[in-house]
Amino acid sequence: MEEIDLSRYVLSGAGANGESYDCIDDDSIMLKLYNAGYPVQPVIDELEIAKKVYAIGVPSPEPGELVRCGGRMGIRFRKIRGKRSFSRAIADEPERVEEYAREFARHGKMLHSTVCPEGMFPSQKELYLSFLDADRSLDANERSTVRSFIESMPDSDTAVHGDFHIGNLLTTLPEGSPMTDPHEIFFIDVGYFAHGCPLLDIGMMACVCLHSDEEFVMKEMHVTKDVTARFWRVFVDEYFFGPEKLGEKWFGEGVRASDIDTLILPYTAVKMLLVEFNAGAFPPSFIPVIKDALKLMAARLS
Repeated sequence: MEEIDLSRYVLSGAGANGESYDCIDDDSIMLKLYNAGYPVQPVIDELEIAKKVYAIGVPSPEPGELVRCGGRMGIRFRKIRGKRSFSRAIADEPERVEEYAREFARHGKMLHSTVCPEGMFPSQKELYLSFLDADRSLDANERSTVRSFIESMPDSDTAVHGDFHIGNLLTTLPEGSPMTDPHEIFFIDVGYFAHGCPLLDIGMMACVCLHSDEEFVMKEMHVTKDVTARFWRVFVDEYFFGPEKLGEKWFGEGVRASDIDTLILPYTAVKMLLVEFNAGAFPPSFIPVIKDALKLMAARLS
């Protein structure tokens, strides 16, 4: 494994688990460098998943190889020139949040219409059962309810991103350009890519847009909660009530946009297990959401 000299890279961004850098010597290369102390195996796993995601044609940066920098692990990728995350684009142009929400929803539906080749990706259901096994916040009865709900979710060969939010979709659309101008879209941070129920991806969106606190949203997504709430409303309209009528598919005839926040709540709570797994505990803003979701889960299972 190559040991790199970080002085040959320039910082271009940062996230919860590490930083991104552009290579000074080769402008076709970017580096994702994980924080010191981040476990090695998840980095290796993420590279392998990224290679598979790229291979099946999901738009994503072409992955390169593992590298080391001191005690830190990294992955080199083919650089996407002129890219911005959707969160950064919305921060730059908050008046266009509705346009970006519809664009995001359209690409989410494209991803969720992708079939995963058999045996290539892990089962999302099994992954979240493993997160539940690691849980230390729920009591035995609550864990039993969540386990039964996860087991009741439909099995599917549908592609799911696993960390589906506005920070993990890139656009090459320049600031100020009409959405109809030619541009490309790329999914990033695909370490939890799997096959399974797309509603968990939507639950992740709700975690970020509705249930995270203002400090987190500003730090990680660069926008206010008012903006993410506006994004969510338009996203829901486009994703569930567009031509594909996914609202009826998942929740039956007569479902309304105003119903979605409640209907998605159990999936949101399951998704929060990922946050707990990585952070060691649920953020305080998640606790009332989980309590309400447990009641809904129990009602649906009865």
